[in-house]
Parts: sequence; structure tokens; C-alpha cells
Amino acid sequence: MNPLTLALAILGLTGFALGAVLSATGQLEMGVILMGLGLVFQVVSLVRLKRAKATANNEGSSDARG
Repeated sequence: MNPLTLALAILGLTGFALGAVLSATGQLEMGVILMGLGLVFQVVSLVRLKRAKATANNEGSSDARG
């Protein structure tokens, strides 16, 4: 896995968790913003994983054909 993809996934998880904690402790606006950013980072990391998988599958199928 690409280190940048892993960093984005970790950032997404921690951002969402921190946002949930802030929302529960009364800082609703900041918590919602952090949860939204966390979800954005998760989506970006999942898109990167999907593209990497598709690229690996395409390279594997072209190698098999010769």
C-alpha cells in the first residue's frame, strides 16, 4: 500500500474520531467539520486504493497475454 494512501486513511479515521468527541463534549460546529473532513479523507483513500487495484489488475492481465 502506498504510504500516502495509508496516511490519508489514518488521518480520516482520527479526524472523524476527534470530531465525534468534540461533538459529544459540546463543540458541535467544530466536531461536525472534523467529521466531514475525516469522511472526505476516507473517500480519497478508498478511491486511491480502487485505482491502485485496477492498475495492478490491468498490468497483471497484460503480462499474462505476453
